[in-house]
Amino acid sequence: MPRSDGCKENEITNRDAKAGPKYADVVFLLDSSDHLGSKSFPFVKMFITKMINSLPIEADKYRLALAQYSDKLHSEFHLSTFKGRNPMLNHLKKNFQFLGGSLQIGKALQEAHGTYFSAPTNGRDRKQFPPILVVLASAESEDDVEEASKALQKDGVKIISVGVQEASEENLKAMATSHFHFNLRTVRDLSTFSQNMTQIIKEVTKYKEGAVDDILVEVCQGPSVADVVFLLDVSVNGSEENFDFLKEFLEESVSALDIKENCMRVGLVAYSNETKVINSLSMGINKSEILQNIQNLSPQTGQAYTGAAINKLRKEVFSARNGSRKNQGVPQMAVLVTHRASEDNVTKAAVNLRREGVAIFTLGIEGASDTQLEKIASHPAEQYVSKLKTFADLAAHNQTFLKKLRNQITHTVSVFSEWTETLKSGCVDTEEADIYLLIDGSGSAQATDFHEMKSFLSEVVGMFNIAPHKVRVGAVQYADSWDLEFEINKYSNKQDLGKAIENIRQMGGNTNTGAALNFTLSLLQKAKQQRGNKVPCHLVVLTNGMSKDSILEPANRLREEHIRVYAIGVKEANKTQLREIAGEEKRVYYVHDFDALKDIRNQVVQEICAEEACKEMKADIMFLVDSSGSIGPENFSKMKTFMKNLVSKSQIGANQVQIGVVQFSGVNKEEFQLDRFMSQSDISNAIDQMVHIGETTLTGSALSFVSQYFSPTKGARPNVRKFLILITDGEAQDVVKEPAVALRQEGIIIYSVGVFGSNVTQLEEISGRPEMVFYVENFDILQHIEDDLVFGICSPREECKRIEILDVVFVIDSSGSIDHDEYNIMKDFMIGLVKKADVGKNRVRFGALKYADDPEVLFYLGDFDTKLEVISVLQNDQPMGGNTYTAEALGFSDHMFTEAQGSRLNKGVPQVLIVITDGESHDADKLNATAKALRDKGILVLAVGIAGANPVELLAMAGSSDKYFFVETFGGLKGIFSDVTDSVCNSSKVDCEIDKVDLVFLMDGSNSIHSSDFTKMKEFLVSVIQDFDVSLNRVRIGAAQFSHNYRQEFPLGTFIGEKEISFQIENIQQLGGNTHIGDALRQVGHYFRPDMGSRINTGTPQVLLVLTDGQSQDEVAQAAEALRHRGIDIYSVGIGDVDDQQLIQITGAAEKKLTVHNFDELKKVKKRIVRNICTTGGESKFPGLGYLQVISESLSLRLKRNSAALLSCVSVPNGRRHSTSAALSNTLFQTSLKPLMRPDVLVKESAISSN
Repeated sequence: MPRSDGCKENEITNRDAKAGPKYADVVFLLDSSDHLGSKSFPFVKMFITKMINSLPIEADKYRLALAQYSDKLHSEFHLSTFKGRNPMLNHLKKNFQFLGGSLQIGKALQEAHGTYFSAPTNGRDRKQFPPILVVLASAESEDDVEEASKALQKDGVKIISVGVQEASEENLKAMATSHFHFNLRTVRDLSTFSQNMTQIIKEVTKYKEGAVDDILVEVCQGPSVADVVFLLDVSVNGSEENFDFLKEFLEESVSALDIKENCMRVGLVAYSNETKVINSLSMGINKSEILQNIQNLSPQTGQAYTGAAINKLRKEVFSARNGSRKNQGVPQMAVLVTHRASEDNVTKAAVNLRREGVAIFTLGIEGASDTQLEKIASHPAEQYVSKLKTFADLAAHNQTFLKKLRNQITHTVSVFSEWTETLKSGCVDTEEADIYLLIDGSGSAQATDFHEMKSFLSEVVGMFNIAPHKVRVGAVQYADSWDLEFEINKYSNKQDLGKAIENIRQMGGNTNTGAALNFTLSLLQKAKQQRGNKVPCHLVVLTNGMSKDSILEPANRLREEHIRVYAIGVKEANKTQLREIAGEEKRVYYVHDFDALKDIRNQVVQEICAEEACKEMKADIMFLVDSSGSIGPENFSKMKTFMKNLVSKSQIGANQVQIGVVQFSGVNKEEFQLDRFMSQSDISNAIDQMVHIGETTLTGSALSFVSQYFSPTKGARPNVRKFLILITDGEAQDVVKEPAVALRQEGIIIYSVGVFGSNVTQLEEISGRPEMVFYVENFDILQHIEDDLVFGICSPREECKRIEILDVVFVIDSSGSIDHDEYNIMKDFMIGLVKKADVGKNRVRFGALKYADDPEVLFYLGDFDTKLEVISVLQNDQPMGGNTYTAEALGFSDHMFTEAQGSRLNKGVPQVLIVITDGESHDADKLNATAKALRDKGILVLAVGIAGANPVELLAMAGSSDKYFFVETFGGLKGIFSDVTDSVCNSSKVDCEIDKVDLVFLMDGSNSIHSSDFTKMKEFLVSVIQDFDVSLNRVRIGAAQFSHNYRQEFPLGTFIGEKEISFQIENIQQLGGNTHIGDALRQVGHYFRPDMGSRINTGTPQVLLVLTDGQSQDEVAQAAEALRHRGIDIYSVGIGDVDDQQLIQITGAAEKKLTVHNFDELKKVKKRIVRNICTTGGESKFPGLGYLQVISESLSLRLKRNSAALLSCVSVPNGRRHSTSAALSNTLFQTSLKPLMRPDVLVKESAISSN
């Protein structure tokens, strides 16, 4: 039934009231100092002229006042001076002149306060016409701005700060109301910015401080977006004092947390015999209420039923309906505080809670059971378990506990996914390997456990490049007997291998590991023969019980065959046996339960990959060691041990790793520089000789001091990666950011190692990214990070580690001016490039021709399929001698880029020609036209010139300055190798696993993005498109833009073809305005409908890529969750100063968000984004499938148990399983199936014993 007009009118009135004021009193305070300068002043004049022209200036709309300032305020006109636009513009023409003088913003603010905002406002209501001050500054103020700004804001004045030239970001933020501060690069940018300024003034007019629904969403302090639940054992053995200690600990912890609806939510649950939820997560958003609840806690009598309490936590507290935000990607954490052993089983309850994605910390006091604490807590124990002697110790533990919590948030939000990327990048070096998986399928594992084993193994092998000539994987399952699931040469790609692992069905039975090791050894011997004993062999053994037979003899035989064995034990696995299997402690892994396997995945993979990644380890490493008074002799000794362990894991030598050490406190002391010692023992001895200094911690000064040690005069080598490892336990007493940034700009990679006494924010400022920081509770834990740190040095992250899909032709100058040694250096340069490529028929193809007077083809693009063949021909090539006819050679090379000669140009594979020459061309007049013809065909020409080569000719060939490289000597080729390989690598395509995708770009067009950066964003998106086969039936592209408004640019499938879409993106005009991502996510959802060109109903992957440079000023989590719920994969790229925690709420998972420092860095992450999109289709869109699989495994296990009873009398020759007859199988299948039709069986299945 339609509503009456009266209702409608009422609704409009209410809406207007809610919309807030429309107009304001605006005062412009413009910099006219010497810093700005008289030459720049006309731009300021133009800016204020445009502002006057663009705002509606009338008695009942906007009123404007204007002042200039330098070291004093100069008033131009007041709010009441002019009633309209024209008299103001006349005043500007006649009277607005440059002042000059020093820049004192604070003084100007103070004077403006008195001049414009203290007198009565001529009858205008401030609520209806809020006072706004716009401050323009060109440099850092010579006086303090904060006090004067606060006084104005206290008086109700809203401040917009705009910086140009050398303006201080700190000043601008200190002055501005909320987020209304803008920093432009040059004064010229004021002209375009004036269009945005009108909108900004409108936004500020409506802005209410702290109004969440309005413009700004809550800002959270540091890493503090999480759901944290305290589970408290409240039966405190009759001691009131102990209970008070517990309450004080809770009060202090809660007081330190940033508790708000969109930041930290805190739940409280108390238990003894019974479990009581004091406040749920949905109620845990008000700090004072939580503190009151803690005050009201009272001791209970009764025994501890911790298992029951954990179950209640899982079912009732960590649920979306009770305020958990787990579906929004928010970290989930439980903190158990107990002082006694539990009366019930805690293991199963804890496993189920951890499986829900909750990290569990346990804090045991007095009589708590150490074993139970470790079984409840997440892995590893040293990170999640704390043990205190008495309740009185809680107070001293408080800071440590808070740091653990914050560390966990940072780890979940930023560190883990980035380390996984580093690992993937490092594992690219493991190009060839044979891996067998030996899986314990005995009856002691439940169906869900077996499923987790398989997921773990899938993820491990998923880190490698699976292909016949690359990494091969086979699998054997065993219990009483063994069974070959699939041989090592059966699957040639990751997808098929993943499915094969998924399809393994559990055997059931006892655990005979020795026999299974023997059988697998024979398979590995066969695999070694197939590849001529040239490929490393690995065996990953995963077991959850003690072996019934001997394993020592087969384990020794495996080692004799040089097979690396990784022994992974779960639950009842015997640690002595695990050590016997692996033969070396570092390849032994043990976890309390199957859910923790995911926590050791990266460790296992890293150990497999480390050998190849660290094979050619070459680095200059400086240790910068804190020697201040807070460390003390015992910890100083542990720090030295840590350094010596890192040295022992490095290959020391003049052509390998060099190490130097500087100590610091209040003073800096050189211990030894990089080229002083050339052996591990000499370096270790020198570290032992170090003497503790004492005194204060001046880390910033030390960072400046150590920078000189990366110069050749101090032993550093050119073109060798440089690392600084800072080890500290205290907070720096000086500024660290600037000296650290200076080091990083010189290309020095900084790892910061800090114990909890140090300031983690400072460490992140020093290293530049959270994943470069190792923040540990104490010096004893340092040993656990050694391998991670060494791996990071062996294989620092490269965004383009391997050339993936590309056709490359070398055009090699082989003329008489190049001698044999020089020719060999050129060949090494090319071979280095080939080594960086994934050579293969469907991957990277190489061709080569050499030339002097005439060109001669060495091999065509279609000739060779392996790296070895390409390298062999290049190595055996000899110089021709003669003159240098480069243009003729280039013209001749044209036929090599045809389909007949192996080129895949017509299939969309990028084409690259690399010409290497040392002299001027004898046919230089033809170079321009010949090279242009190649480039017009779509071939990228890279020109490398040495010694006598002519840069003008190089430019003519390459077509642009970023595509040619010049060195003075042949030896200089090493220096440009990484630049050339980057150019080649970046032009290669990513190997895409999916044929079809609907991809939508959602672009931030807000004011904070400079117009030149907006252009870089568009160029980046165009480059992303080039990696896809854009067509109606393959990849469809759509685009939308947002600020506080949303604009549809073009829906999916509107434009077809790479060129047409690129043209459309290049012509998108920036919106300007504020940043409302939540609203944009709600609106962009309609792109993913069939009537808008989406193929969502046909199962085509749906992907949204969000690019933003700031924090959203509205709530994003629910809008993003709604999109993900529809099966839309969201990836986000944050540029500059973004909120990682908010980006995860957009994507729902840490691995789907990326951050870069600036728009120039976007090109570095292009490959990673494309790779992410390319793996989208592989993810199951049906969460129920995992459940069905567990059911089927449960069924399979039940079937085998029933079979085992009937078949116990049947002899099984050779240890192999034999199939029962079809009739018997069918009968057993039917009996096993019936109970599984009931939903309660799965739960019961978990409890069935292996008998």
